[in-house]
Amino acid sequence: MDKEKSVLYNLAATQPMSGTMRHGGGIYGEIVLRKIIELRRNVTVAYDSRCWLNPEMIALCENNSVELVDISQCGFQSVIDSRRIDIFYSPQPLDELYRLENCELVVTIHDLRSIELTLDRKMFWRYKMQLSMQLKNLLEILSPSFIRRHRYRKNENFIRKPNLRFAVVSNHSLGSVNLFFPESVEKDIPVFYSPSTSLDLVDSRKEAPDFYLLVSANRWEKNCLRAIMALDQLFSEGRLPGKRVVITGVKSADYFRYKIKNAGFFDFRGYVSDEELNQLYHDAYCFIYPSLNEGFGYPPLEAMRYGVPVLASPFSSISEVCGDAVLYFNPFSLDEIKIRIIQLENKVLYERQRAKSLERYDFITACQKEDLEKFVRFIYNGPLI
Repeated sequence: MDKEKSVLYNLAATQPMSGTMRHGGGIYGEIVLRKIIELRRNVTVAYDSRCWLNPEMIALCENNSVELVDISQCGFQSVIDSRRIDIFYSPQPLDELYRLENCELVVTIHDLRSIELTLDRKMFWRYKMQLSMQLKNLLEILSPSFIRRHRYRKNENFIRKPNLRFAVVSNHSLGSVNLFFPESVEKDIPVFYSPSTSLDLVDSRKEAPDFYLLVSANRWEKNCLRAIMALDQLFSEGRLPGKRVVITGVKSADYFRYKIKNAGFFDFRGYVSDEELNQLYHDAYCFIYPSLNEGFGYPPLEAMRYGVPVLASPFSSISEVCGDAVLYFNPFSLDEIKIRIIQLENKVLYERQRAKSLERYDFITACQKEDLEKFVRFIYNGPLI
């Protein structure tokens, strides 16, 4: 039997980026690594000791005698050469991929958000971002065509790299790659749904199920402020008696250049652990997801797992993943967000959406489970059947 190919796994791609400690691509990378180790595949793991790393990942590698290599000391290329690595895998694209040699490269493309999504000029200024991010957004306003061309070239150099194989996480992402890079149609790029991120089931409540849940409010592309404004208007109109709003990602309303009129109904939690977030999904009355762009979109599924009705934007991959189990709204329209919230006050509709949520979750997780094993085989360049 031929010796199995060796893989250098870029766990550094799961570490904090762009000011976000936990991000969808990072959680995705952790799950894929767990599966590789569970299947006892030949893998070496690279990480960056200068950044926070999930302690569970360190324990996972140590408990399974998987070598951990600190790339802050030697760099990827040095590890590839010294250990004669056959395949370098990254759960997210990174700039250094352009320069890596002497092995095959495999990467997951979650989205082409940098090309697809234009700056929300009407709303982004309401977010009190770091100065560097504000300057970046200002440059996009002053010279949008230049920024777009720069982002296109960056992705073009990556996608056309000859020793690269890549997969995408949704049919939307595949369509986006094929649209912007027509030559990619000939590559027969596979689609593997992002694996389930669900933690152990929560079986008891910690909070009354009277709150609307919003997550990742620190990122303007998640569009949470519009939902906050819509909910604030409904509270002013007296339309949501006995309800409140829980928001993660920001610690207070001061993050926004918008004065909430009914501040007592809004509970800003800041960063929460995976376990805390899982509990919030379980306890919520309704999950609202007004995101402007997603490669896959985990959060609605996490709420659906507990039969929590979801109101969401239909943009990018969200409608592909959520199907007819969600009430959709135009994410740029406060009135339409308000309409969906009011619709859900109908008890019959609410219960119908609860049932649809559970059904859709079961369907998608079955797809995710099958795709995860296929994807590991893809990384190691094996047959997918």
